[in-house]
Amino acid sequence: MLASKRVIGAAIAVALSSTAAPVAWAQSAGPLPAFSPKAAEVVLNARTGLVAWMSGVGGGPVASALGQGGAASFEQAAAGFLSQQSTAFGLRSGSAELSPVKTSTDASGRGFVRFQQTYKGVPIIGAELVVQVGASRDVMSASGRSVGDISVSTQPGVAGDGARKTAVSSTARVHGAPETDLVAAEPVLSIHDARVMGGPPAPPALVWRVDVTSKTREDLRQIVLVDAQNGRVAVTFNQAAHAAPANALQWVCDAGNAVAKVPCTQADAVSNPTGSDVPDVKLAAKFAESTYDFYARRFDRNSLDDAGLRLVSTVRFQRTAGQDYQNAFWSGDLGQMVYGKDFATAEDVVGHELSHGFTDFSSSLFYYYQSGALNESLSDIFGDLVQRSHDTGDGWLLGEDLPIGAIRNMKDPTISPNPALFPAQPDKMTSTLWTGDFSFRDQGGVHVNSGVGNKAAYLITDGDTFNGQTVKGLGIDKAAAIFYRVNNFILTSSSDYADFGNAMKQSCKDLIGSRPKNKKGVAKAAITADDCKEVAKAVTATEMSKDPQYWPIPAEAGVCPSGKTAKYKLFETFEATDTTSYKFQGSDFHWSVVDNYAASNFHALYASGGGQYDTNLASTDNAKIPAKAYLRFAHYYNLYTNSAGSSAGGVVEYSVNNGDWQRVPATMFKDNPYNTTIRTDTGSAFAGQAAFSGFSGGWTSSRIDLSSLSGKKVKFRFRMATDFDGAWDGWIIDDVRLYTCGSSKADVASAE
Repeated sequence: MLASKRVIGAAIAVALSSTAAPVAWAQSAGPLPAFSPKAAEVVLNARTGLVAWMSGVGGGPVASALGQGGAASFEQAAAGFLSQQSTAFGLRSGSAELSPVKTSTDASGRGFVRFQQTYKGVPIIGAELVVQVGASRDVMSASGRSVGDISVSTQPGVAGDGARKTAVSSTARVHGAPETDLVAAEPVLSIHDARVMGGPPAPPALVWRVDVTSKTREDLRQIVLVDAQNGRVAVTFNQAAHAAPANALQWVCDAGNAVAKVPCTQADAVSNPTGSDVPDVKLAAKFAESTYDFYARRFDRNSLDDAGLRLVSTVRFQRTAGQDYQNAFWSGDLGQMVYGKDFATAEDVVGHELSHGFTDFSSSLFYYYQSGALNESLSDIFGDLVQRSHDTGDGWLLGEDLPIGAIRNMKDPTISPNPALFPAQPDKMTSTLWTGDFSFRDQGGVHVNSGVGNKAAYLITDGDTFNGQTVKGLGIDKAAAIFYRVNNFILTSSSDYADFGNAMKQSCKDLIGSRPKNKKGVAKAAITADDCKEVAKAVTATEMSKDPQYWPIPAEAGVCPSGKTAKYKLFETFEATDTTSYKFQGSDFHWSVVDNYAASNFHALYASGGGQYDTNLASTDNAKIPAKAYLRFAHYYNLYTNSAGSSAGGVVEYSVNNGDWQRVPATMFKDNPYNTTIRTDTGSAFAGQAAFSGFSGGWTSSRIDLSSLSGKKVKFRFRMATDFDGAWDGWIIDDVRLYTCGSSKADVASAE
């Protein structure tokens, strides 16, 4: 199990260099400041081996500024420190490969400078570093994600316009939306590194980042990364987040249970929402006001963006005419909230959704795998604290005032308050309830895996004994101050739970001696070093430094034993211009040619669709099977699976001499056989049978030993069956090979 590495000492060779090496920086006319290294605590990223978190021991600085001191700007001081410690952070060109993107200042006068790492001038998605600099320009901490060992061509082989078209077609397929309804932003050449961004393992690659939105669906903000060399979709996910001072500016529009009033404009707004007779309108305004007050009174924050952003809401919204929308979401593109009927009647839900806006304007966490789980957890935490600040609600249940009842149990995530609708959640990283979300129905498990952060919030706030740790709670005021600082100053877009644990400890350490404000804006008891020990216990109890072992990507199937090469009797790559010449043909309209998403070249065959069906892709001719032959095929699948199991799946079948079709049993597979059993309580033709289902994690391959069919004339087919939920994304087939292994050098094959 991967874990972050921790070292404490006065001279850490891997992390601190005592030799200053100032370099010219784009934002500075002169040399960068030099620093004197101090004792530091360092955590290394287990995937890159580079520093993920560096903090001074005992609340002191990591390094003290020499010479220029306070004369340098926050940006210059931060850049100088990172340039000096370039080896630790993998900065082969020092600060020259950093671009400052944001500088924030806290109440004590400390600056937080966020940098974007680039490679040969191309931004690396999620590779961001945050340096905390004191008023005298001492460096207090540095954290984030960086990479230092990549070697990628920055010259694209696919034009941006082509990537835009691929992004639109991919988004249309994933969301079942017409392409004419989608709008793609200008493609941005970037680098994707899964070690930084999370998700399925993949080598660093040059990609076009394309943000796709919808003309009619406000809950669609798809980020699509298209490989800039082969034109295939590398990553795609939806960034739209689902579920005193009393001077917040507001508009509330009432859609009246119709597809209307999104966006909400001043012309459509209810003139006096707090006095409305419609509960959705009245409570949306009231609870948005209380959320504004929570941030204003406790943190002197002027709305979600700290610049007076108007809080805009549409209530009783329907996405499909005649059907109540059973959800709520924050639209970052429109800068407003959208609620289905009755979903604005729960204060913690309103606080949750608006806090997604706070995250948009602060850490900008991706809504993807662990960073997405943090995004959800922080909204849960702030939503619950908003409600608890008014002494209402059932403690740590989220959404208990919704018509459907509570949706999450933050005190004990392993017990779902509504198991018919919402699964139980993990309360620690090694919990068996952690989901890899292999069907990608939840953006990589963002709602389920938020339970780990929620459990930590409960422990830090109220205290309890859990997983060998007895935590003394800090109370709402101190806990809120810590979480606010974490999200506003320290986390980056790609932060994961290990980063979250480090950030909470750093945030508490930074706040020692400060007096957090209560719900009335009155400063209360100061945060102490003992409080920070309790925070550390909560981080330990929830095991945030550990990685869950959940990713099921199989190794590629072998081809031939070492020293032998493949002799092909059939090799279909689906690249012919005339699709009728393909050696495999689909049985119905569910099969289509996929452009620019293939295991090799540019084309593959793809099966998908909604509803219940049974479809197949069959070979057109019989093939006489030689002795010691194999059938090998590449495939990608993302088939309907939820917490109850799989209801859609794919299998391989064969027919001898045009006889009845028979399933290829798991025993015939040489590599990567069926990975699950389809649920018995579905209408699928495969109910109770082994099949491929869930999420493959990307392109993989399987190999079948055909020895038992030697000498026979055989056809093969790939068959997919669903229940009423459909396939979800679907099953893609490419590079179907029937071959033997010989000593010929006519073809190159990988070793077994």
